[in-house]
Amino acid sequence: MSDFGKREINKAQTRLNVLDALYRLTIKSNFRDLKVKSIADEIGITEMTFFNYFNKKEDILKYMMGIWALDLMVLQHNQPLTGEDAIRRVFKHTAQQIKKHPRLFTNFVASLLTSEIAPNANDIEEVDRFLLYPDTPEIYKIKIPSGNEIMLKHLAEIDPSNDHMATLIHLASCFYGDVIVSHTADLDIDMLYTKSLNLIFQNTN
Repeated sequence: MSDFGKREINKAQTRLNVLDALYRLTIKSNFRDLKVKSIADEIGITEMTFFNYFNKKEDILKYMMGIWALDLMVLQHNQPLTGEDAIRRVFKHTAQQIKKHPRLFTNFVASLLTSEIAPNANDIEEVDRFLLYPDTPEIYKIKIPSGNEIMLKHLAEIDPSNDHMATLIHLASCFYGDVIVSHTADLDIDMLYTKSLNLIFQNTN
């Protein structure tokens, strides 16, 4: 049994339904060409209802990245890793998500470049976490770390005495830049991430 009310659960389910609708619709349609009405119609809500949950279409991408960060937190909670292994798992998980939803991740990066969305991901409400992970109540109230916080924590585990900002910048360049290279050159994102990380850690160790 949950401590959440029916109204809270319904609102969280609608947010998740919107994201699932976007996943389905962008299999064949480009995100930028997709109308809010099409997303709303896909799950049987009105456009007005959509805007009760998201201020604009691009905000679904922020929500998607909030779920990405939540998934990583749960992975770390269930199977703790440290240092380089933990960082490589972040990129492995991200590559898997990119392969599932390539258009969305490419548009997420594009929306960051054009300042249509802020770089920080949405925090995910407790009730959304409950719907996604009903058997992991320990994570409902924990602050979800940002991508930078995740990377800096694991870099410090490799060498706590170093200032890791330069390495963090290289990791961020890899994280975002390889998505664009993969898309434009039709290259495997997992392969690109692995090669980039090999170069970064070769110079770090």
